[in-house]
Amino acid sequence: MEFPKQFALAARPLNQLSGWKHCQLQDWWLSVARDVPVLKVFDERGGLLSLLIGWVIFRGRLLHDGDSITAHRIEHGAPDVFDELCGRFVCFSVEGEEVLVRPDPAAMMGVVYNPGQQILASTPTMLSLLEEQQPDPEVRRALSGGKGEVWFPLGLTPYLGVKRLLPNHTLGLNSWQAKRVFPLPGGEGRCGNPDVEPRQAIARIGELIRSNVKALVDDGHRIAQLTGGRDSRIVLAASREWHQQMQFQTVVLDRYCCRLDCHIAADIARRFDLNYRQLPFLEPSKEELAGWLHRVGYCVEDTVASMGKTARVHDSHSHEINGTCGEALRAPYWYTDDARLTRLSSAGLLMRMGIVRNPYTLALAEKWLAGLPEGMSVANVLGLAYTEIRAAGWAGPTLYGHELSLPSISPFNCGDYYREILALPEEYRGAKKVIPALMDYLWPELGRIPFNRAQGLGKLFFLRQEIRLALSIKMRDRIKYLIQPLGLYKNPLRRYLT
Repeated sequence: MEFPKQFALAARPLNQLSGWKHCQLQDWWLSVARDVPVLKVFDERGGLLSLLIGWVIFRGRLLHDGDSITAHRIEHGAPDVFDELCGRFVCFSVEGEEVLVRPDPAAMMGVVYNPGQQILASTPTMLSLLEEQQPDPEVRRALSGGKGEVWFPLGLTPYLGVKRLLPNHTLGLNSWQAKRVFPLPGGEGRCGNPDVEPRQAIARIGELIRSNVKALVDDGHRIAQLTGGRDSRIVLAASREWHQQMQFQTVVLDRYCCRLDCHIAADIARRFDLNYRQLPFLEPSKEELAGWLHRVGYCVEDTVASMGKTARVHDSHSHEINGTCGEALRAPYWYTDDARLTRLSSAGLLMRMGIVRNPYTLALAEKWLAGLPEGMSVANVLGLAYTEIRAAGWAGPTLYGHELSLPSISPFNCGDYYREILALPEEYRGAKKVIPALMDYLWPELGRIPFNRAQGLGKLFFLRQEIRLALSIKMRDRIKYLIQPLGLYKNPLRRYLT
């Protein structure tokens, strides 16, 4: 089996996989698949500061294998230009006698490690090529009975002793202990800044997304996903100047939400004369699905796994542009009455994120909350929860599932993007003003089409969505949580495995 996009680090190179590249950092060997770019970061005197592996946009340009950039110093386990980097990547920095490992701002290029064995890799499957890994049945039991799909939040994996390296953390290879590097006590990111002028911040966010989209388009990567939701709409809006050079597409799944996506996306394409297509979904065989799950180390069992054959057959041989992490703009997991909330409980965190609640998960949530610095507002705790728990636990592992050499890239996944959001006044974010203002800045006419709902007589075909949107987010979450123990949610892959 091939393992595109993957990597491993240990005291010896991973020699059993043909064509892999090997780099030595201090006493460690970094092995990467042939399709993974390796970039170097030098200081102004030409000294090596870091190796970056993965797909990186820097200052308006998509970097390629062998490229290098310049930084001044290592700060918080990464070059001091870290927050300018966008894409899916992992940073390996040398500071004194120690190698420090830091994932991209949402860990969308996932990293797992076994501190007892002192090995690190993209997935538990890669770790198992270095040392045997034992399944952890307790973790599986603790997370069962939830919403049906399987993913491992809060740094968990399905293997004993194997942890996921979370965003905003660095792993020192002298101690094999991870520590938080953002936000820090007394530092930025703990709460919104009332002195930030929203219009100026929205303009900065808009230009950041636009610059990252342009970098991909200029490099020949011109295919973008389009749904009925906000995230892909923002990508389209940021592409306004180049959208006639691009191809937009939706995969046609036989699911209610996908039928709505196709309906809205086709309507947008007609109105704005987009180059648009709908791709037929191709059902995977049991063997193809098993291969996908093996490549991700069994860290995700969700509908995305069933997309492997579709992605392979329709491979565009380019970085397709997606809207992952655009959700951070929506104030995810916020409720309308959160302005009065001064502390978020572990039970409240789990309910909002749809994670099953039991003593095991409550203790993990409490540990994550306790690791945050004093002075964190509930608003910014929820903002960090999106990247550190949801994005890292779901999007990070799924990178490795599809048999493609070039992964999709989100123009949102950049440190400066998240910092701008966390600095916005909390009242402004809580009032859900960010996305309307951003759409007005990027492409006002596009923002006038409702998100995730049909228009006119089309509503008659999607009445279930109209009823759903009539309920508050808090009410929807409570309903989902109440029905979890009833076993109504099923694993979305069961139809392909039986």
